[in-house]
Amino acid sequence: MSPGWAAGAPLVVALDFVPPVHEAGAKYRTPATIDSALAEDLARRLDRPLAKVGEGAFDISITTLGNSGGTPASMTVIPLGYRAAPMAIMRTDSTIRRWDELRGRTVCVAAGGTHVGDLQGRYGAVEIVHPSLTEALVALRIGECDALVHDSVLLEELLRLPEWKKFSRRLQGRPRSTLALVVPQADREVIGRVREVAAAWKAAALTDSLVRNAIRDIAFEVYVEQEVPDCH
Repeated sequence: MSPGWAAGAPLVVALDFVPPVHEAGAKYRTPATIDSALAEDLARRLDRPLAKVGEGAFDISITTLGNSGGTPASMTVIPLGYRAAPMAIMRTDSTIRRWDELRGRTVCVAAGGTHVGDLQGRYGAVEIVHPSLTEALVALRIGECDALVHDSVLLEELLRLPEWKKFSRRLQGRPRSTLALVVPQADREVIGRVREVAAAWKAAALTDSLVRNAIRDIAFEVYVEQEVPDCH
């Protein structure tokens, strides 16, 4: 059994992006994905202290998998029912109508988002990477970028808010990716425990709740942060 499952040992959870530790006195920023919140709930349910890592050995990984797969056979993949695609949002009067029209245009992305680097490589866009989704959204609102690209599930939730109506032009995503738990070389007992957590998450619609909470908090952070009027 993995050392992380020994009594009292930290549960080492690998994330695609580990949010920086909040420093006293600094502005708190809600992470750009729900992965970190899932890791915290997972450790709580398994009654283990949590250690988040970006690389190296781990007990469980919470990661976004593309449709092509590619996970080693030695690892057990447990999908969480959270499927998303890249989505671009822009002002409603934007002239951008297709993904290929992002070439040469400025596109804001958030550190920790799964599409950083993709827009420049695929479409020739000029990517501006912001430290958080909050800063990226502020930049979009004040006209510092032509579009913002992020996880479609989170952005669709954002666009439900009336204050984002003016930024509701969107480019729908390409093939969807899947958020999953990946457990390496674990025994049946460990796999069973992790599957139980995943089932409990689905029964409680936890990912939906985390998305709503994250967008509520991010929208409030944008409201507080934005010190200049929207670009008209």
